[in-house]
Order: sequence, then C-alpha cells, then structure tokens
Amino acid sequence: MDGSKKVLIVEDEKGIRILLSDLLSSKGFEVSMARDGQESLDQLEDGRFDLVVTDIHMPRLDGIEMLKRMKKEGRKEKVIIMTGDSSDQRLRDADIPHIVTQLQKPFRIDFFLDLVIAATANTKSMSNMEIQSAVSGIA
Repeated sequence: MDGSKKVLIVEDEKGIRILLSDLLSSKGFEVSMARDGQESLDQLEDGRFDLVVTDIHMPRLDGIEMLKRMKKEGRKEKVIIMTGDSSDQRLRDADIPHIVTQLQKPFRIDFFLDLVIAATANTKSMSNMEIQSAVSGIA
C-alpha cells in the first residue's frame, strides 16, 4: 500500500475513531482523526487529504454542515459517509459535495477497508459506480 494516501476520519465516538484509524494505519494509510466537523475543518485548512470518512451526527458541527463548508471552500477530497440513518434527507442536499458512498452503521470492518482501498486507488476521479464495482469484485 502506498503510504502517501491520506485519510481523515471524522467520528465523535472515540472507540470507533481509534479502531478505524488503527486499521487504516496498519495498511499503510496516513491517518488523521477529528472528533467533530469543526476539528475536521481545522485539519483540512492545514493540508490535503485523499479521502474524508465522516459520521453525520456529531456535536458542535455535524457532518452535513462540515460537508457544506467543504463544498463552499472548493475542497476536492472524496467523501465516505458513515451513518445510522440512511434516510436522512439532508444527504440529498445540493450544497454538499459528491459523496462516494454511504456506509450504514453498523458495518463490517473488512467491507470498510475494501471501500477505502477502492476509493483511494485512483485519486483522480473514480465514479461511485466504479468504486461499488471494485468493492463488489473484492468482496
């Protein structure tokens, strides 16, 4: 795995945040963590990431508001959303950036890893369909 792939994990639940970070780090990813949307925006100011994996429901600044600000700032990172509520209508908002895919909580850790690998395999432009196809081929 190319260690230059940078992933930002945005999750308010400490255990999940650390688990996902440890998993990706063990596979050669450079991982940063944020506890909420505001912390993630602070980290995005300081650097570029290949992928942002974010929860939606968080304190201080939730994932939807974070994504709206990312789009407003012209950020180009790919985004994977983790949510326990896939029916959240705010996910269809035109003011949020393109989302690679949604992971319905709870999810299998091996599926998460396959999805992150597929999403970061081609940082130029891999469509949602191509990523889903790549993950289906792996699973």
